[in-house]
Amino acid sequence: MPDFHYAINTECYIGPDTLFKLPFLAGKYTDRALLIADPNLAELEILEKIQATLQGRSIETILFDELGKTADVQTVENGTELARGSRAPLVIAIGGIRALHCAKAVACLAPGTRSALSWIDGEPITEEPLRLILMPTTLRDPFLLSGECILTDSRNSAAVHVVAAKGIEKAIIIDPNLSQKMSQKMKAASILDGMMSVAEGLVSTKANFYADLLLNKAMVLYVEALNTIIERPDDPTGLESACNAQFLAALGLATTSPGLGTALTYAINSRWQIPKANIATVVLPYLLEELATIQVEKIAHLHFLFGEEKREETADQKAAFVIESLRTVLGVLKIPSRLKDFELNLEYLVQTAEFARAMSFLSFHPRNITVDEIFDFIKKIY
Repeated sequence: MPDFHYAINTECYIGPDTLFKLPFLAGKYTDRALLIADPNLAELEILEKIQATLQGRSIETILFDELGKTADVQTVENGTELARGSRAPLVIAIGGIRALHCAKAVACLAPGTRSALSWIDGEPITEEPLRLILMPTTLRDPFLLSGECILTDSRNSAAVHVVAAKGIEKAIIIDPNLSQKMSQKMKAASILDGMMSVAEGLVSTKANFYADLLLNKAMVLYVEALNTIIERPDDPTGLESACNAQFLAALGLATTSPGLGTALTYAINSRWQIPKANIATVVLPYLLEELATIQVEKIAHLHFLFGEEKREETADQKAAFVIESLRTVLGVLKIPSRLKDFELNLEYLVQTAEFARAMSFLSFHPRNITVDEIFDFIKKIY
């Protein structure tokens, strides 16, 4: 096997009420910070609570919550301009993936003079990024600890995968209290999205023993969380399991790689602005069918999560059981099962296949995949 090397310099806090660690962490760096927040949080009083907590530590915050439905280049430019004007040495992000990825981009771009467009066009960033603290609220992000992000090119609505900077995340805070206001369906969809990236990481050509340990445990916790949220929606242990799963998945995926489902869901999300988690619920069972044709043992290994141990069955039978169990869950949740349920036109999805294939991490898909094959996959789930 190849040599293995891994280093992490991120302070990580996971658990109920860890959001109150924020003033302590921010205070180590500055008394002034740019706060990039999901606009949906304003009505939930979460932002107000966080700002009050920071103010109690004499930390001034400049709020930026004018986010679109994706982390688009124009939004990043607006946030970068505010960061440069305020000279805040710290960026704090709270919200879903769009807020976290926008914040990563702002933290990278603010110290220099480059534009977001020149960056996604391939011009490297050489300046040291601003310090960055991330507070995710939606229970998944395959790039949480990888120093990478997905931005939307405003010129053509393409999702573009960029490497911000390894170790840019100085701290992450994963507090289940930040996700309490999500609806049952949104919690379930986010968990299924997280499960998708975990499955991709397990079969990636970059997979390693460390990632396998973390991702297998993350999958166990995600399934526990899903079952709890379906059976006992108000039980806080469901969110706690999902938050623990998100952390382990992020650690594992920082050494391996997401794959086809992640590329496709981001590409559709950027172009059509359909929530990524909703697309992932459609993609997941079909993706597992695809992965089972390549590495059936790794998919079959998950069968025990959905019922009794099936020792006498073949790997193909176990993998089929996993996929059918997921489809049953989708039926219980009454979640859309086809892309056409989102009123997408198939003929317009050819370019989406091109955008998905352009993402560099697809090089680590367990087999070489072409644009035509991605479009064939899209037609299968349409």
